[in-house]
Amino acid sequence: MLLRQGHDAVLLGLVDEDRSGVDVFRTGRYTSPLPPLRAAEARVRESRDWAYRFAMWLDEADTSPLHEGRWVLRMFNTNVWEPLSGWWGWGLVGAEPQPSTYIDWDGNGWGGILPLRPLSPPDAGRVKAYRKQVRERALPPVLLWAVSGLDGHVVLDGHDRLAAALAEEVVPPMLVLTRGMDAAGQRAVLEAVEDYVTGVIEKLRRRPEPGTQRQIDALVQGLARTAAAVPYDDERTRAWPLPGGADAWDAAAAACGWR
Repeated sequence: MLLRQGHDAVLLGLVDEDRSGVDVFRTGRYTSPLPPLRAAEARVRESRDWAYRFAMWLDEADTSPLHEGRWVLRMFNTNVWEPLSGWWGWGLVGAEPQPSTYIDWDGNGWGGILPLRPLSPPDAGRVKAYRKQVRERALPPVLLWAVSGLDGHVVLDGHDRLAAALAEEVVPPMLVLTRGMDAAGQRAVLEAVEDYVTGVIEKLRRRPEPGTQRQIDALVQGLARTAAAVPYDDERTRAWPLPGGADAWDAAAAACGWR
């Protein structure tokens, strides 16, 4: 796999033959599509405000991953400001300075986070400024992008904010960008769920028993929750064939000094 930002290769990946993981190489050419965030602005914004602002910046940027179709931007986790857990031991890869790293799918998938550039050290100037914001609980979210080809997420913006949170040993607030399901896909899911729920309700009504109405009410409520959630369901990341195929990938890897 090859991830480009404009014309620049920023990430190369080589999947194991047994599909147990993927070797990745970061070229050092990645730049955030978002403008720098000012400390004064961070202290006055609510979490929901950042989602709107990030969405606007992504839409305006020429180097963001957005392409035609629906996109969803939402909070990634609910354990913000909690102490770091063992998940970070395997869920975060590539924090070390070397450009290459390995994502271990371990037969069960991954779902973790890969910075698109090595993280700055804890005593770097910007990281120290963000560490103060972490302690004040005023840190803007780290922006992630869900990449199904990696079975996980890459950091689009906020590498130094992530480094600051790690140095302070807390989980930072995070927003995740995903492809959204199109209208036809949403209709298909809703119709399938509605058909199933309708069939179950009809069977219950043919043989009513004590508690049947409670079961029906629960099914109707579940259908409503599904309908409300479907617009936020994810689609797989879209990819395009690389002109030149494997030979072109080999040439790109060699040009970056990898493989």
